[in-house]
Amino acid sequence: MQQDDIPRGYGSLAGDGVEHHDQVKTAVVNDGVSHRIACDRCGRGVELTIEWPEIIYMSQGQPPPNGQWEHNRQHGVFMPIVPCPACGDRVRIGITPDECNKLLKSGVHAGKITAPQIAGYVQRISR
Repeated sequence: MQQDDIPRGYGSLAGDGVEHHDQVKTAVVNDGVSHRIACDRCGRGVELTIEWPEIIYMSQGQPPPNGQWEHNRQHGVFMPIVPCPACGDRVRIGITPDECNKLLKSGVHAGKITAPQIAGYVQRISR
């Protein structure tokens, strides 16, 4: 499946698209959610940690203000602006707002972030 063939809402980090990346390993960590994926071009491992504030912004349909993510409106996903450290090709993976909400629930369940912290970010984003 090529990037242009991805159906709308087909995120690859917490939803139906994760099967496309057969070697995705995910872990809830203190800073956010860490993903180890294989580069589509060279197959080498790429470590991608999505920090809690980034996840919260994307859960609200907003790209984080840090400039590390872009919204692909055609596919309804946020994509990291991250090159593979081995080959330099851009990491081709996306995440939807719904998937971000699932990750936030996992973070709360794991005790890495609290519901009041999330609510505080959402309130600031809404202003």
